[in-house]
Amino acid sequence: MMVLTLIAMFAFAVFLVIYHHVLYPVMLALFAKQRNTPLREISTRHYVQSGEDANMRRFSIVIPAYNEAAYIADKVRNLGCLDYPNDRFELILLCDGCQDQTYQLATEALAELGLEELDYQVINFDVNRGKVAVLKDGVRRAKYEHLVFSDVSALLPVNALLMLDSNFQDSTVGAVSGGYCFANKGSLGEQKYWQYQRQVRERESSVGSVIGAHGAFYAVRSDCFEDIPANTINDDFLIPMKVVKQGYRVLYDSRVAAIELEQVELAQDMQRRLRIAAGNFQQMLMLVPLMNPKYRWNAVNFVSGKVLRALMPFILLFILLSNLVITALLPVGLSTAAHGGIEQLALWSWFFQMTLSAQVLLYAGVSLLNVSRKVPASGLVKIMCYMVNGYWVALIGSTKYMLGLQAKVWSKISD
Repeated sequence: MMVLTLIAMFAFAVFLVIYHHVLYPVMLALFAKQRNTPLREISTRHYVQSGEDANMRRFSIVIPAYNEAAYIADKVRNLGCLDYPNDRFELILLCDGCQDQTYQLATEALAELGLEELDYQVINFDVNRGKVAVLKDGVRRAKYEHLVFSDVSALLPVNALLMLDSNFQDSTVGAVSGGYCFANKGSLGEQKYWQYQRQVRERESSVGSVIGAHGAFYAVRSDCFEDIPANTINDDFLIPMKVVKQGYRVLYDSRVAAIELEQVELAQDMQRRLRIAAGNFQQMLMLVPLMNPKYRWNAVNFVSGKVLRALMPFILLFILLSNLVITALLPVGLSTAAHGGIEQLALWSWFFQMTLSAQVLLYAGVSLLNVSRKVPASGLVKIMCYMVNGYWVALIGSTKYMLGLQAKVWSKISD
């Protein structure tokens, strides 16, 4: 009986892995194709003033910063080049106890621009309190009806605000996420991962709402912004999802993508992914009400895409351990089985030995490649390595969160 129960649980866990990685994306693609919801045309301006400027929506751009001396001047210049009336948006830059020249470089760059009509605030906090605390300070200081959040190290296309203005014409839209890409393309595994993520987000948006936003560039209606806990890790996920809970849609528009300038080494990328993994587990617990069927496709997308992703490291670990136990117990069953059942049990024993061997070979192979620091020649192997390493990091990050070991205050990964 114990073996049968374990086999059933093993089969269900394997189904969840297949569903999350294969069945759900296929199902989402089919339904998104049926819906085929077109995005609004992005208005054009070409830096020419007109009477239409007065009708454009107003935006408060809120940017928290911590030790961003390497990127802050370029970010300020980038915002100064946006093709949007200067009197229709404001800039709120918050330096969170920076230990470098972030504040000085920001003020110098703003002075260089000489944009008299641009309303801006540069606040220099003495103490590093964490991103969420500073973000909420920025929201309280904002005076316009739409909030834009962006990372210092991500440059925005000149039509970024025009895209937001077009999409917010729909009164059912409470938040909009732009696309995201890297100045440095990264490994093949990373490229395929982000290509896959973009497709999933576009399809989620088409059938309901995109589940989460890119922190590099997204916007929320001010009256849809809800307070978030001070210990929030993935604020760019929790804020948009609170918009969904209010009955609004969250759009994903990859036509306008923020360009990430910051490059991280392997060890730094590991720290970033640990934090994201901890955040994935945290947001799953915080947003349990979103699993309610009343949210329809948003509930399906949340459970299928985010909840299963947060649980996947533990599901994979369970598959490995249960496979090991089943493989150990089946020979005992063979010795006590009736003559007619020996052949069937032998077949099952062989099957579970093969699945266990495949898992051990996969994880051992990836570990050896990591230790040797060799880059696989095969594209498929690169993708498999990226996924296995990602889930290994997610397992560590989630465990650290459950044990209360996650850092409470943000810091630059390179520090």
